[in-house]
Amino acid sequence: MSKPRILIMGKLPPPYMGPAVATEIILKSKLRERFELHHFDTRINRSVAEMGKFRLSKLAVLGRMYAAFRQKMKGVKPDVVLIPIAQTPSGFLKDIPFIRIAEAEGARVLIQLRGSEFRDMYFSLGPLRQKLVRSAMQRVHSAIVLGEKLRYIFEDFLPEDRIFAVPNGGDFHFPDDEGVRMQRKDRTLRVTYLANYLPGKGLLELLQALELLSQEPGLPQFEFCAYGSWDNAAYRARCEAIASQPRMAHCLLPGPISGEAKWQALADSDIFVFAPKAPEGHPWSLIEAAAAGLPLISTDRGAIGQNVVDGHNGFLLPHPEPQLLAEALRKLLSDAELRAQMGRASRGLYEAQYTEARMVERLGDALAVVAL
Repeated sequence: MSKPRILIMGKLPPPYMGPAVATEIILKSKLRERFELHHFDTRINRSVAEMGKFRLSKLAVLGRMYAAFRQKMKGVKPDVVLIPIAQTPSGFLKDIPFIRIAEAEGARVLIQLRGSEFRDMYFSLGPLRQKLVRSAMQRVHSAIVLGEKLRYIFEDFLPEDRIFAVPNGGDFHFPDDEGVRMQRKDRTLRVTYLANYLPGKGLLELLQALELLSQEPGLPQFEFCAYGSWDNAAYRARCEAIASQPRMAHCLLPGPISGEAKWQALADSDIFVFAPKAPEGHPWSLIEAAAAGLPLISTDRGAIGQNVVDGHNGFLLPHPEPQLLAEALRKLLSDAELRAQMGRASRGLYEAQYTEARMVERLGDALAVVAL
């Protein structure tokens, strides 16, 4: 019996953003044993700085991409096309031709949302643009969201049995014998942030929390390292103004990190903090930090609550308020046993739910249902 033909649409790195990493994992996974996989690269931006910026050259690239996609559809004749969709009006507008072409060529369209804002975007539109979105969604067979609590996003467009929850997952290799960060008592504690330096990611509020802690006596000595890339000069100036104070010498903003250096940084960490203020999907950095056996501090956005369980493997805050962040950090910095306990819980939750095998299994099950 021939395998169902699946066309996976999506960006590939660089830049190393969550959706691109996910596409790369899927294409290299054991899904090839169940399906005949094909890929269509939708990458336009080559760096974080290019994202969201309009250029006429991008329109030309997009036009050529639609033509190439039509040819790909005719050549592959897939049973299912997996289309990651945007959650901004302009972004989804660019996705509509892909949906229409795929459906017109006889494939079932399975969309994948790697965020949590599509529903809010839809209801923010005027009647004419809502009609355009709804027309496109009528051509969609099924949808994937990043967690069970996000199924509601598509409940106005699709029946419940055609909405699948597929959280992110991956396999990560850290530089120690067990693949899990081991507690080391012979060095300064390290708090790590790993996300781009974007206004919605909560870095400013985190630096303000660290500023509050810098005024407190009695805390163990620690170092804070935030890894990422800037895309906003004004935001950068505000963050660096705090980090450059003499009493904040322990707070470092070294820029982007990847590959073995990233895994080493996580292995050398004691606490991981990523507390976004803007909506999120299911951030890869939190999965990686859980795999490294770290206690996590985050905010209740998107599907974050499924792998940051408040009081179990970290602290899940309602908002990234500096006072709340400072209190969570204070508890973990001051209590080695709590750090170890929550770190073990993070690793256990990761192994049970967020490995590459679990993500691939869930995605494969969704693809199999849609391909029937």
